[in-house]
Amino acid sequence: MQLGGESLKKQKWKYKITNGITGVIISFIMLTIFGSLALWFRISRNGAIIIGIILVIFASLAFFLALYRTLFFRVLIDKDGFFYQTAPGNGRYYHYYTIRQIWVSSGNDANAQQMQYCNFETQDGRTMRFFFRNLDWDAVDYLIAQVENTEEQAQRSDGDLMISGRVQGGVRLVAAVCILAAVLFVNIYFRTQGLPPIIYVPPVVLAVTAFFVLVSHNLFYKILIQKDGFYCRTNPFDGKYYKYSEISNCHLTEVVQRQGSVRNGTRRTGYSYYFTFTDSIGKPHKILYDKALFQREMEVLMERSKGI
Repeated sequence: MQLGGESLKKQKWKYKITNGITGVIISFIMLTIFGSLALWFRISRNGAIIIGIILVIFASLAFFLALYRTLFFRVLIDKDGFFYQTAPGNGRYYHYYTIRQIWVSSGNDANAQQMQYCNFETQDGRTMRFFFRNLDWDAVDYLIAQVENTEEQAQRSDGDLMISGRVQGGVRLVAAVCILAAVLFVNIYFRTQGLPPIIYVPPVVLAVTAFFVLVSHNLFYKILIQKDGFYCRTNPFDGKYYKYSEISNCHLTEVVQRQGSVRNGTRRTGYSYYFTFTDSIGKPHKILYDKALFQREMEVLMERSKGI
């Protein structure tokens, strides 16, 4: 159900989940600092102007992304349903009885930052999700309780589940394109300064490789979880269907990576999550997945694999 701007303003909402303005303020401050630095480099004819321009580009991107999310992301909750919007014109009101399932998934990312999403499945089988902060837990708990306590709630489905590399793939690709452009920009500058290729070629190779890895993940990564088995593809060449009766030793594992030194303050902790199993010919497999986005789907895959 669509709601107009005036209807949204008049509606009395019990909870509101928004992006807040903190990110906009922080990114604007950073943009101002880097912009001033780049201007000073330009006025003083400092050769570091190239670095200043790159910093301004990244700060501008961060600012406009934060502004976009602040303006258009919102989840507005009342006693009968909720309004969900992530982009201009796609806002819609959902009655609780039209939601098949709702759940929270969470996990640490590669930088050890806790990520948590509220996911819900609609009557047409679509799964949508939104990121929320710790201060929004009361709103999410209320939303989940209202859906689960609705007597007219749509019948839950035990059908197919999909894990796709396209989920949030666009954001990763935009970031990769920006990084690649910045590296090429610096590369051109270094070449004009007569520096040897060993200085500027390796970063370009790494940036291009990372870009194509992300493109491949976005296009080809897919796990289709069905009743009797699952189809798994992580690159253009390894797609295969596995029956649950043909696999063994399946586990969900967490790998903690620690880099740097505690002594000099550079210690970083990252997390990776894998689904591991052994196929019918005894070959082990290790599939990387994003726990914060697909925790429930992988738990269902585990349950079906073990016949629970």
